[in-house]
Amino acid sequence: MKSAVSSAALFAFTQRLAFRLLNTTVIQRVRNVLLVEGFCHCARLFAGLARRETKRRLAGFMCNAPLHVSLDTGHEILLRPVGLDDEPRFQQIFRSMSPESRYLRFFSGANPVPDAVVHSLANADGKVHIAWGILDADEDDTPLMAAAHAIRAEPGSKRAELALGVLDQYQAHGLSRLLIASVALSCRAQGITTLEAETLPENRKANSLFKALGGKVIRPLPPTTVWEFEVDDLIDQLKHMEKPEGLRAVFSTNG
Repeated sequence: MKSAVSSAALFAFTQRLAFRLLNTTVIQRVRNVLLVEGFCHCARLFAGLARRETKRRLAGFMCNAPLHVSLDTGHEILLRPVGLDDEPRFQQIFRSMSPESRYLRFFSGANPVPDAVVHSLANADGKVHIAWGILDADEDDTPLMAAAHAIRAEPGSKRAELALGVLDQYQAHGLSRLLIASVALSCRAQGITTLEAETLPENRKANSLFKALGGKVIRPLPPTTVWEFEVDDLIDQLKHMEKPEGLRAVFSTNG
């Protein structure tokens, strides 16, 4: 708004300045008109650049609003971006995973999960590494129930690796779809257009979900399957899903 007002004021000022003297020659008047147009063109150019820069900066803050959602079980959860402040929560969720879930998530049954891995998963900046978590709002310390990540191999890349994990007792209630929708919206705001995800053949739940979300297999097993998603298509697919009901809240708040 300020840029538009400044452009209008600059136009009015230069117009008054160019035509203030009535005894100027035709050539001088033509020259003054060209100067006015030049000033206005520059003003419009700088206003456009300012708007694009503002839009670029705002993208870093878009699609990050936390929201409370009720599950079909009546459970109250908090869906929000997570980061280094949540590192203790990441340690707790990995300790709470069953050996099978830990193996399906990390392709290893290592217990405990190495501190370096925990730190890297918590170290999300919202640009190179996007991370969303679902926290148990019914508990005083709001522990993590599930988390999802999109991690670029390098800054500025339009591709990122998608990974997620849900505690055993909270599976089959739509948490994965809530997380993937939130991550995908953040990815779109940050210019990430393609996501890849890797699964083990025995991870039937993840493979079934990724197929339902329109994922394409770009590398079949063995030893793992690699799925590919176009972010815009993934968002569109999730928008048309009726369950969980919290998806509507995700898109109305951050979509």
